[in-house]
Amino acid sequence: SMKTASAAVLGEDDQPWNWPTMGALLETLRSMELGQQVRALLGHSALRVAVMGFEPRAATEQELIAQEALIAEAMQAGAAGMSLGLMYVPGMYTPQSELIRLARVVGRYGGVVTAHMRGEGDHLLESLDEMLTLAEQAEVAVHISHLKVTGSKNWGSIHRALERITNARARGLSITADMYPYTAGSTTMTQLLPPWVQEGGMKQMLQRLRDPDVQRQIRQDFANGIPGWENQVGAFGWERISLSSFQQEAHRSLEGLSMTEAAEKLGLAPEEAFFHLMLAEEGRITIIVFSMDERDVDMVIQFPFAMIGSDGLPILTGRPHPRLYGTFPRFIRRYVRELKSLTLEQAIHKVTAFPAARFGIAERGVIAPGKVADLVIFDPDQIGDRATYRDPQVYPDGILAVIVSGKPVVAGGQLQANLPGKLLAPGSQVIE
Repeated sequence: SMKTASAAVLGEDDQPWNWPTMGALLETLRSMELGQQVRALLGHSALRVAVMGFEPRAATEQELIAQEALIAEAMQAGAAGMSLGLMYVPGMYTPQSELIRLARVVGRYGGVVTAHMRGEGDHLLESLDEMLTLAEQAEVAVHISHLKVTGSKNWGSIHRALERITNARARGLSITADMYPYTAGSTTMTQLLPPWVQEGGMKQMLQRLRDPDVQRQIRQDFANGIPGWENQVGAFGWERISLSSFQQEAHRSLEGLSMTEAAEKLGLAPEEAFFHLMLAEEGRITIIVFSMDERDVDMVIQFPFAMIGSDGLPILTGRPHPRLYGTFPRFIRRYVRELKSLTLEQAIHKVTAFPAARFGIAERGVIAPGKVADLVIFDPDQIGDRATYRDPQVYPDGILAVIVSGKPVVAGGQLQANLPGKLLAPGSQVIE
């Protein structure tokens, strides 16, 4: 199920997931007390699973029609658009023609399609082209999530991606992107496996992993690659892959170590340690991957059509990526105070008015009479991140208060008991 597939990223939760439609999920959100304002996207993987499970194939015409109807329902219910995860199962099984069909429905409702693209390493440029074609043929706004280039042999090529976006915008396409101010990403350990191992979802994957012949083939795939697959182990090496969180107490001492260090501690070769941990934890391990070059990250963050997003995974145990606690303060500290490559006004625009307008909550993101008081009060000379990879769960410096809908959620560095957040609908009319 989608719940099992998400557990590696979101952790276990004891709430039953009984939302047959986006409308039902939004109803649940509406009935909850929230700490912040929420604008929700329909997940493409959840959509596909609802109609055709984890099938590794294109949708039939009937299945396409069923998915189009669910997207229309979601958009009418107040979704901001649809979110693609094309590097993940089952999103990776979707051909471009199918994405165009689905995205057209999002476009008809004036929504935005966000994309974790198919490839961010060797395949970055063709993955980006696929998204530009989607914007053009589906007549839809497209937002590239965490635009980056991974793998040292690809570093420096990000300027070609930014050039393509600039040209596409000049042709009238609506393309934006976001990035976080770090050179490491974070994902699940499952993502290191070749696609054929992941087929059919978590249960089938674990079954395959127990087979020594499958393990042998995976080792070969790590060593030699497979055409069209982003082989992260081959591209970065085990020493650039660090263990972020486990579900089991027995493995907590490995959190924060690289795969190379963890394997040494277990007295195993890295591949053996990988199989052992995957099976013991049933695939529910998050990792941090040091895959980027600082100059490329700086270039994307300073790009006028890029906003900032933390891409943080809400892990409550272990050592999450420091971006979960540090992204926005780090962004201002580094680019405004240290590099001086953005003015404070430009930086604030990238995290307020720009994203608000992009995701259809145009009433928000600016301070003016009559607007909702969603405010962050900070000291521009002091604001900065304190979270590190070794010690990531540390609050930032320099933020004096956070006010949501006119009520303090943080004041004097302390969390307040207020939960004034709401689910926001298109045009930001709060849906009561």
